[in-house]
Amino acid sequence: MCPKTSVTLKDISKNALSAGSDLHVQEVLHRFQEAPDLLLVAVTENTAFKGTVSRRELLNLLSRPFAMELYAKKPASCLLDDLKGKRVVFPPELEVNEAAVRLLAEDPSLQTDAFPIVADGQCLGVVTVSDLMMTVAEQQRELLQALDRLSARIRDEVARGAKIQQDLLPPPDFRFGALTLGAGITTSSEIGGDFYDYFLAGENELGMVIADVSGHGVQSGMVTTAAKASLHTLVSLGITTPSGLLAGMNNAVLATARQTLLMTCLIATIDLSAGRLTVANAGHNFPFVIRSGTAVAEMLDTAPGFPLGFERDARYPETVTNFDAGDCLFLYTDGLVESADASGEEFGYLRLQELLARGKCLEPHLLHKYLLEHVTAFTGQRAFEDDVTTLIACYGRQP
Repeated sequence: MCPKTSVTLKDISKNALSAGSDLHVQEVLHRFQEAPDLLLVAVTENTAFKGTVSRRELLNLLSRPFAMELYAKKPASCLLDDLKGKRVVFPPELEVNEAAVRLLAEDPSLQTDAFPIVADGQCLGVVTVSDLMMTVAEQQRELLQALDRLSARIRDEVARGAKIQQDLLPPPDFRFGALTLGAGITTSSEIGGDFYDYFLAGENELGMVIADVSGHGVQSGMVTTAAKASLHTLVSLGITTPSGLLAGMNNAVLATARQTLLMTCLIATIDLSAGRLTVANAGHNFPFVIRSGTAVAEMLDTAPGFPLGFERDARYPETVTNFDAGDCLFLYTDGLVESADASGEEFGYLRLQELLARGKCLEPHLLHKYLLEHVTAFTGQRAFEDDVTTLIACYGRQP
């Protein structure tokens, strides 16, 4: 619930005690003496507002030597010229927060105890500075409470969104014939911009997807959800080639983000019958292939296309290579290689390539854990500044 309707000076004003301009100063003093809480007297002439006399200013003036004798029989109007205090006057409909800002601008040291509210030449009331500040403080308290409630609601909504996004991910471990898959995702915010997926592309062919949306939070999560939805729709329509899927997903991301966010994405299909790996790349990090019988992780130099959401009807050429028993395909997002230590040095591709070669005998889920342990050891931090996702497929490995 938000704070109540804005409070104006009229809402917190008190009735003004008026004194005619011809009233003797001695009588004005007497009125202050009769009312200890009275801070201000409005001086009027034929009911028209002329100015104010404050308790503090009058007592300071009359405390001077011979001032009482000098001023006692003078009219109150003379005080308007002789008193040097601040002349703060505000309209009655002024909102209290704005009034506080203006008051501090006119009287930074807050010598003012009270001020009149005036409209059409008439004094409609008096507002004490203490009442003004108390009202402002109360409004700020209500606003902070409303913000706390809103913040809690947003946190709940974000948590629900994160759970929905997590639920949309397929199981991290999967078997497809002789192909063993393992995936892992670590988000830097509650709603991440990375995702992975896999799908049946043929009788003996499996498709794999990894993607990274620029930015984090709710908006990137919406783009991620739109991309995943379009992927599943396209596959259900029989479109299973990497190039065809990227082209369709590109238009979905473009319609959702309207070029405010981009998504890098890589789609690979592995045909076990033909021993063939086909890859199309939309601005994503190049994948690695760890060949059977070698000690090197080979970076697959795919033909890169524009990121998804960059331009309509973009084309994504395919790269085809062999994929034999014992080979492993490693897909990842840039949060892995761009993780930096305290000096700003990034983990980088070379370290990743070396670790892939050293960990080539590990099962996919263990390889993911192995890499994260080394990255966190390198950065010296347990949390990542960007989402980190890996998707690994090994041909012929036993779980």
